Amino acid sequence: MQRNKLQVVTNATINAHRTNYAEVDSEQSPLNNGYDPTVNVDLGIRLTLRPSYPSRQRLGSFLVALLIAVMPITMLTGFARASTIFYLLAAVCAMICLSQPGGIARLVHNWKDYRGLAAALFISLLVIAIAALRGTIRIDNEIERALRLSVGTFLILGACLALIPQWLRQATWGMVVTTWAATGYALWYALPTFRRPLEVPQHNAVSYGNLLLLMAVLATFSIGWRLTRFRKTEVVFKVLTMAVGLLGFITTQTRGGWLVVPFFILIGWILVTGKTSLRKLFVPALVAILISGAVSASSPILRQRMHEMVTQTSECFSNPLAITSECGRLQLWHVSWLMFKDNPLFGNGTIQVFGPKLEGYWRQGIVSDFVYSQGFGEPHNDMLFSMASHGLLGLTALLLIYAAPFWIFARRLRPQVSQPARVAAAMGLALVLGFFIFGWTELMLRSIRTIGFYAMAVAWLLALSDDKFLSRHEH
Repeated sequence: MQRNKLQVVTNATINAHRTNYAEVDSEQSPLNNGYDPTVNVDLGIRLTLRPSYPSRQRLGSFLVALLIAVMPITMLTGFARASTIFYLLAAVCAMICLSQPGGIARLVHNWKDYRGLAAALFISLLVIAIAALRGTIRIDNEIERALRLSVGTFLILGACLALIPQWLRQATWGMVVTTWAATGYALWYALPTFRRPLEVPQHNAVSYGNLLLLMAVLATFSIGWRLTRFRKTEVVFKVLTMAVGLLGFITTQTRGGWLVVPFFILIGWILVTGKTSLRKLFVPALVAILISGAVSASSPILRQRMHEMVTQTSECFSNPLAITSECGRLQLWHVSWLMFKDNPLFGNGTIQVFGPKLEGYWRQGIVSDFVYSQGFGEPHNDMLFSMASHGLLGLTALLLIYAAPFWIFARRLRPQVSQPARVAAAMGLALVLGFFIFGWTELMLRSIRTIGFYAMAVAWLLALSDDKFLSRHEH
């Protein structure tokens, strides 16, 4: 049972600090609700009830928040320890799940509202199990990927639902640090000529730019949480972080990432205004598209790359084996479709044979010598890769990985939900939509580290958007 410390403040003290209280109250805009879980009762004296948490719960909250914060930093910098951090986080969360008051019974109770999500996420594990039984190639890596998305997500979710919400929110600073660090890497490799920074750590320039933009958006949306005593400074710094992140994203010269920018703007608009009616979203959606187009067009380099995309795509229709970036992508997409058609239900049975099978299509003249010589092992498209590798079963599993959390986050963005929960829901929608739309032009789930980050972030934001969880601590 949570203990409460009762702090009695005399009328004289209240009068001395009345100005401070007025300032705090004046800052409780719709974006600031839920920062201080303090209950004030004015009975001539001020009674302040502040929750006091057990030391074990405080320690668990600190460790989980720290590991969540560190993970994106290691994913987009030269530290390259994202998988190690994920395993540490999973181990800590497993211990928290088992040692919390009530034990397994409490854990199962907390998971009760997420049974639909569990069914959706564990489909991926079922698909890989079927592939393992049917095939002769070891697919240990794919089993690990599915375990991270299913078991990993629920371990982290179960632990977060047993911890302190305000402490968990502090993990947002990891996204802030990542935005600044990743932009620094992009600029370091791009300057002084502003060439494309192909040497960015751990990812190609497209994935790196997409993830950098996502970190900046998550950091910006977290303005809705008051994480420090220095509210104005915090807001200004996070707005500056968004500007820095946008600069880094533009520096990577990533084109496909701009497809999701209007959605990010629209989610932010819904978060601030609380308007969710489709009829009322038409004009804001149009404005979001115009803003995104105007910002992208402001960069001469991006305008040039957009022009190249159009001309190269047009050329590919008349010369399917043209040696261009866009034509090579279309060749890989065509090959993925042919692999899917060979076995629509199960596909190739593994992600490992895409590259070796490419030789056969090269001999048939379907892909160019250049594309074959590059040794591509994937088609730069998450959905087509899932279809080629595991057929309709794989595509279903992938869509459920996005659709199930999307549905939950979308419902929690409604104006009836508390504002702290809505902030987390908006961040969750940005995360899910970001990965989904980025995946149209790039393989976002290419590596085990990005899969781990997605699983971690979904679980973290599901907990912080859960009003039942928040009400036990902050209302």
